[in-house]
Amino acid sequence: ECAYEKRPEGYTLLDGYTQAGENTAGLEMPRTAPALMLPCQAPKRMRYLLPSPHTPTDPEATPVPPPEPTCDLLTTRLLEPLAVAVARFSGYATPDVVFSLRDRTKAALVEDGVRVAEGADEDLVLAQYNELFSLPWNRDNEIWIPVDL
Repeated sequence: ECAYEKRPEGYTLLDGYTQAGENTAGLEMPRTAPALMLPCQAPKRMRYLLPSPHTPTDPEATPVPPPEPTCDLLTTRLLEPLAVAVARFSGYATPDVVFSLRDRTKAALVEDGVRVAEGADEDLVLAQYNELFSLPWNRDNEIWIPVDL
């Protein structure tokens, strides 16, 4: 995970850790999808979910701790389970598009009796599945809004 101002900065840092092996084990890992951004936090945050065995496919399995980053701008941490409502969209993920979709989705959730978690606006996640410079019609995006079960 890292702070970022512009997305290419975050991708460069995270790709260095995973794909270039810039970690204490020199371990190269494949990039996973989606890249997760937390655009409402200050500073904005970006993270990759690490592949198995660091993120086990079996929910009963214990994750293997990942190697520590060699760059002090990166951190690793175990994420707690999270229940989210997901809204998909394509094209550019501009702030206007993301926040408009967030507001419409939250209104629909409330109308359907789903409780939006406290702090959901600050914890909004933007999930992007494609390469950074993909053409707009090839972009698959989601917003994840935390909900209470």
